[in-house]
Amino acid sequence: MASINLIKSLKLYKEKIWSFDFSQGILATGSTDRKIKLVSVKYDDFTLIDVLDETAHKKAIRSVAWRPHTSLLAAGSFDSTVSIWAKEESADRTFEMDLLAIIEGHENEVKGVAWSNDGYYLATCSRDKSVWIWETDESGEEYECISVLQEHSQDVKHVIWHPSEALLASSSYDDTVRIWKDYDDDWECVAVLNGHEGTVWSSDFDKTEGVFRLCSGSDDSTVRVWKYMGDDEDDQQEWVCEAILPDVHKRQVYNVAWGFNGLIASVGADGVLAVYEEVDGEWKVFATRALCHGVYEINVVKWLELNGKTILATGGDDGIVNFWSLEKAA
Repeated sequence: MASINLIKSLKLYKEKIWSFDFSQGILATGSTDRKIKLVSVKYDDFTLIDVLDETAHKKAIRSVAWRPHTSLLAAGSFDSTVSIWAKEESADRTFEMDLLAIIEGHENEVKGVAWSNDGYYLATCSRDKSVWIWETDESGEEYECISVLQEHSQDVKHVIWHPSEALLASSSYDDTVRIWKDYDDDWECVAVLNGHEGTVWSSDFDKTEGVFRLCSGSDDSTVRVWKYMGDDEDDQQEWVCEAILPDVHKRQVYNVAWGFNGLIASVGADGVLAVYEEVDGEWKVFATRALCHGVYEINVVKWLELNGKTILATGGDDGIVNFWSLEKAA
């Protein structure tokens, strides 16, 4: 089994870190204290480079997401709004981001924000049981809601797009993951993934080209892998639970991440970071690390590319971001 080793620990907040996202060497983080902080990890220096205007939101930042291949950031808040931030070009080359837009529409806490792979759709989800899909232009200044999806029966916790297709997954307090697809500019639910016996906190797609699989983490302490099997005559998609990953977690699984390396990482209320690998069609534990944030729960995990190496980052209730390396046993 491989080992998980701490590279760097950054104390960024006095309160919980709910979310972060990594792009072009910048880690954007969001916290209960309404702040969004940006950290440069591009040159292995782990430097705090900007703290965005905390007056933009009245409540906690629950989710942050970089628009692909740009310096545009979306942030969803418990105040029911989404903020859009853009990098300012400055003469002295300092990194600064300014508020570009505030998106309103949800009736309650925004729990998740996610950009489509082409950057022209922004999905948002909320405690109001809905998923909204917004269309934007190249500048990212104007947003038009083109669909309000209301088939979940409870709070929607998380949204994620397929890495290459216009396919959206939403995870909910109603114990399901729903798959959404665009049919002639009308977004429809094409599959309901049933099997978890508790809130589904998050999901993530397999990054393998041309493959349609999804992993999900739940209150029931399991991580599951789902596979797309095809469409029926009514254009509904059939997804099956292909695997329940080895039993590592003893409490809620809050976040899962499927890496470009084919490995899946999961974190949760028990403070464990688990990594799984698929060997000849069977999932095995690749590495685990207990008490990654001491006694605190872990809310988010992400795969990062740093100096040509793949590493992991975790964020917890302790306000800390930890960076981890994976070392295979000799």
